[in-house]
Amino acid sequence: MRGYFALIASIVIGSSAWADAMMPLAKGATWLYKGTQEFGEGVHPSADANSKFDADGKLRLPPPKANLELAELPQIGEQPAIAATPVEKKMLTVVLASELTGETQTSFPSDTPELYLRWQGETLNPGDKIRCVWIAEDVGDAAPANYQVNEASTKASETRGFGTFTLSRPVKGWPTGQYRAEIYVGDRLAETIKFTIQKP
Repeated sequence: MRGYFALIASIVIGSSAWADAMMPLAKGATWLYKGTQEFGEGVHPSADANSKFDADGKLRLPPPKANLELAELPQIGEQPAIAATPVEKKMLTVVLASELTGETQTSFPSDTPELYLRWQGETLNPGDKIRCVWIAEDVGDAAPANYQVNEASTKASETRGFGTFTLSRPVKGWPTGQYRAEIYVGDRLAETIKFTIQKP
């Protein structure tokens, strides 16, 4: 019993590892393993069902589990920039004006003598058909909606070809309203320009 109280005092006062070192298992003594059937009067503080003893009767415990801690959080480096997808070049650049070399306009008085649509290609093939369709979208009672006023075509002479389409004022003058010009390269619609005819 004296040994039993000494064991309890060791558990209360010191750590279990210190108690194990100070209280080796006596030869011929038996212990109760935690979780197993009782084989003796005492309970070794660190014993369990998987415990083993050496030839001297000392309890051999499994190596302690190591707790690893990061000294610092991992650093996230800068992400590589994503290369922008190159923008596809327009097949044609188109402007509309009231003079052959005039400033770009989108609104014209009804007494304008002629409309000039200038085009320039960047990725054409020599011989490509360039076609311009003039359409009256909404001119009231003067014509049905989306009425085709005129159409003209030409051929590109080179990759960066250019040219001009001209539409002359009707004898009775331009009906006021909304218009558009559609420019095709072959059968592909390359550009659309919307414009307005207003009273002078």
